[in-house]
Amino acid sequence: MATSVVEGYNVALSIGSKTVLGRTQEDLSISAVTKTSITKDDAGVQQEKVVRHDITFRVAALMSLDSETTKTKLDRDDVIALALATGSSAVLSVSYACTSGTTYTGSAIITGYSESTSADLDSDSTISLDLKVIGTLTASA
Repeated sequence: MATSVVEGYNVALSIGSKTVLGRTQEDLSISAVTKTSITKDDAGVQQEKVVRHDITFRVAALMSLDSETTKTKLDRDDVIALALATGSSAVLSVSYACTSGTTYTGSAIITGYSESTSADLDSDSTISLDLKVIGTLTASA
């Protein structure tokens, strides 16, 4: 089987069916949560097992507004509205896909949103979005 390098632009986090407009970077972090136990049968050797995973995403993007009447991407105002949602409205459907690779789907909540702006003419205004997966991600081909 041939090895192929995945270019960064071929990886995308979607919220609902849309990606964030002006994306420059997306990060996925999976951390195992473990439980340590010991019983008399373990002869003094602690046992460790994975009980779940904490899964988070971070999206960085250029601050952009989409003036189209039929938006195909989430712009700054859309993302702020999602970040301010509460209750069941705060639970979002997400998918993380790589061209020719496996797609992972699940539910997530936005745990953080930030903007960075500067008066410097050479600097672009940016946004950052943090999401935490609720439960697990399910793989599909």
